[in-house]
Amino acid sequence: MQVVFLNQFERVTGHADERAQVFIGELQGIWSVGWRALQGAQSEVQHLWYEGMSWEELLAAFRHGVAVKMKEGFRPLLDGMLEEVPFWERRQALPQLLQCYADTQEAEEAVSALRAWRRAKAIEEKKSAYLIATNREVQMLAVFVPHTLDELGEIPGFGKVKTERYGGEIVALLQGMERQHKFPLSEWVPGAVTADQLSTWMFRLQEEKYGKKLEVVKEKRSLLEGIRSGKTLAQLETDLGCSRRALIERIERLDEEGYDVLPIVDQELGEMSAEEALQFEAAISELGDQYLKPLLRKIYGESVSADEVETKYGKLRMMRIRRRRSAGKAV
Repeated sequence: MQVVFLNQFERVTGHADERAQVFIGELQGIWSVGWRALQGAQSEVQHLWYEGMSWEELLAAFRHGVAVKMKEGFRPLLDGMLEEVPFWERRQALPQLLQCYADTQEAEEAVSALRAWRRAKAIEEKKSAYLIATNREVQMLAVFVPHTLDELGEIPGFGKVKTERYGGEIVALLQGMERQHKFPLSEWVPGAVTADQLSTWMFRLQEEKYGKKLEVVKEKRSLLEGIRSGKTLAQLETDLGCSRRALIERIERLDEEGYDVLPIVDQELGEMSAEEALQFEAAISELGDQYLKPLLRKIYGESVSADEVETKYGKLRMMRIRRRRSAGKAV
């Protein structure tokens, strides 16, 4: 194997210093990335994070693996793999310190009450709950328990607009709750979070972030392999454990990225009648293909049942992919 990248890591413990290496290597077109423990002059590959031909998946596995090791206390001799400026050289902002402190505290009763309020508000406003308040914002509210609008303004995420919109309800909900912390938060939180606590918290976030990206890359590979092997949408739904709508949206993204998804598109549209295809062409010539709802009404009328809507939308998305690909080839 030819090593194309190598970086050494060290971890200082109470007993001894530990040394290890992260490596990226290549052998006959096969890429590999992993973690090698160093024992004196000897070295042993402990974890092979990825082995294959996908550079995209290799990078995702590399970043996730490095984040895990840095969370465990290892530090690289040459940094910049996850951030341009090393963590220990950055001056940490107060919002990060507040989030870190709150994440280490228990406040389940207040969290439950706030989540119930958020759920009701999301239903009332017909929007996603995270647009009302993210999970991290809920945790900070539950831990710090602001009793006034001025105190609420110290919580990261609650600027002028969100405070004006939801501040009164939040303060009213929290005023009846006992709190263990005082305001202003800037006077004591920076001294309450140690460097070790902050670094562990930040690298845990990195682990979660790159872990999600790694899963996305793996799902993408599985989907492409399924398409190339001739699997149907129904089979891919089962294999990937996702809804038909989410699956078709992923196929659309693959198409936008330049991957060949026509095999599954042609397979799913194989039983479409010539009349339906002509109706689609006429509708799209008149209305364009940016918005699907007008196309749905034009082709299938106003009487599409709720049970049929998702199926019809899925078919429209597939027809749009095929039409765009045909137009691209013609050009």
